[in-house]
Amino acid sequence: MSNQSIQKFIENNKLKTPEIIPGKSALLIIDMQEYQVRKKWASYKLTNAGIPGVLDYFMEQSVSVVEPNIRKLIDFYRENGLQIIYTMFSSLDIDGKDLNRGLRDVNKTARQFVGDPIFPHKDHPGSKIVDSLKPDEHDLIVHKSTSNVFVSTKIELILKNMGIEQLFITGVVTNGCVEGAARTAADLGFDVFLVDDACGAWSPEIHKNSLQSISLWYGFVMRTDEALSGLREKISS
Repeated sequence: MSNQSIQKFIENNKLKTPEIIPGKSALLIIDMQEYQVRKKWASYKLTNAGIPGVLDYFMEQSVSVVEPNIRKLIDFYRENGLQIIYTMFSSLDIDGKDLNRGLRDVNKTARQFVGDPIFPHKDHPGSKIVDSLKPDEHDLIVHKSTSNVFVSTKIELILKNMGIEQLFITGVVTNGCVEGAARTAADLGFDVFLVDDACGAWSPEIHKNSLQSISLWYGFVMRTDEALSGLREKISS
């Protein structure tokens, strides 16, 4: 199938976009943690030592585009008393023994070369949510030790108990934890709205390919302004 045909298929799918129901939706913010999107932590230091500059686009995009757009969505959700859920990808065990073998190996290498794990414990200062998107007392924080939040937490039960049927998904990285959450949420029957310019990946190409993959079967991709417009329209009606 040519790229043109794929785009046509995606455009046809958009015609099936579900009606937005703000009161049954949650804003899901994936892994917007210090160690993920700031250069002072082991994830950047180790990767940059091996391939200088490989994460620069990702880090800069987070600060200049992703975080401001998530902030807009946070403000709307808080102003209207809607549910916000943050995920934090960190180990629950102080030594990271609860992480999978691949992550444990990466952490071992990082400790050897830069003195700190890439995937830190949940109480490590690098694990906290970035200040620009700080949670408040009404927000829910879900700690996960796997890339996919549905694998290592009870988030499905939590969402269903809260009466949540729709997720506006944001965060990092698009082709990893974000895409994993989107696919599983769709499989579990949630309406998935993936917010394009409120997610980030290591390169524009990776980001675009991931969004295209989700658009085929698993969710509906929209930009922040589109999401806010759709939400506002339903709130005011």
